[in-house]
Amino acid sequence: MTVVVVRPAPACFELANSLNQAGIKALPAPLLSFSAGVDLPTLHDTLTALPSDSVVVAVSPRAVEYAQAHLTEHLASWRTDLQFVAVGEKTASVWRDLSGINALQPPTEDSEGMLSLPIFSKKSGQSVLILRGNGGRALLGDTLCQHGAKVRYFEAYQRHWNADDLSSLTTQWRADGVDTFVVTSGEQLSLLCQTISECDQQWLRECHILVPSKRIYNQAIGLGFSAINCVNSASNDSLLRALYEMNNSGHSDDRQE
Repeated sequence: MTVVVVRPAPACFELANSLNQAGIKALPAPLLSFSAGVDLPTLHDTLTALPSDSVVVAVSPRAVEYAQAHLTEHLASWRTDLQFVAVGEKTASVWRDLSGINALQPPTEDSEGMLSLPIFSKKSGQSVLILRGNGGRALLGDTLCQHGAKVRYFEAYQRHWNADDLSSLTTQWRADGVDTFVVTSGEQLSLLCQTISECDQQWLRECHILVPSKRIYNQAIGLGFSAINCVNSASNDSLLRALYEMNNSGHSDDRQE
């Protein structure tokens, strides 16, 4: 098995290093870089204006990291009368480590899992602040709005795509015998499929792919992939375990959930 890890740095390099140490050849492919979001300077005032018991949702570790860095720089902190929700295990862990916030987590790391949380069962008039990157998915906020919640999106960071060398990278991956991809977001999966040549797209669809959620699993099916593992987590530990088990079991090509 030879794996390409498609996720932002530093997690991309951390997982690739762990795989190589475990005897599984892995190549990092950080297709994204980040900078501060346009809304970040207003974070303190935005939090101050929220009614008591409002919900603050972080959709990624990056959202927490940029928000926490801004609060720390301005000697501010998270309000104790607010409720906090993290989309996934990694986001919750980062929030806890950086600021002591024990955020609720959904059963699955996607908008559908978020909407199943009891905290969102009484949505009428509820104020929800969603910390995210530029152009993030709107399903959670749109659904909450439909049920009467007062939703505000807050751009905590910006994503920048680094895809200029993707075609040459693909040529190198094929020469290196890559047969497995880890892709941690739907946007990265779309970028892979849209940027490379038609011939390379066919090769890519024949590779095994690991994804962190049912939503991206369904997206991969729609794009023509047939060997898919849905890990139900974007954490490096979960991805490492799944890849280790695949490698030791002979790397089955059966579609899995």
